[in-house]
Amino acid sequence: MSEDRRYNAIKSMVEDGSISTFKEIFEVIPKTLVSKDMGMNYQTFTRKVTDPDLFTIREVLSMSTLFGVNPDDLFKRITASLSPAKKKGK
Repeated sequence: MSEDRRYNAIKSMVEDGSISTFKEIFEVIPKTLVSKDMGMNYQTFTRKVTDPDLFTIREVLSMSTLFGVNPDDLFKRITASLSPAKKKGK
């Protein structure tokens, strides 16, 4: 795993509220670095960033460890990025 200084930047920005959505994280740190450090294929990771409800709990915990943030803080940003569920008509 890498000790990239951008991970510390993510931690600070999440804690001070500068990052309010999940996708904003990847404006600071490249998806390639995070996917590599998580041991995940880049295309799979990119698909999950685009559609964050595909991330497993274990993957969210792994990212929160990389970023040095509370998993709840990361989870809140992921859920804020999700579109509301479409209502099914009868």
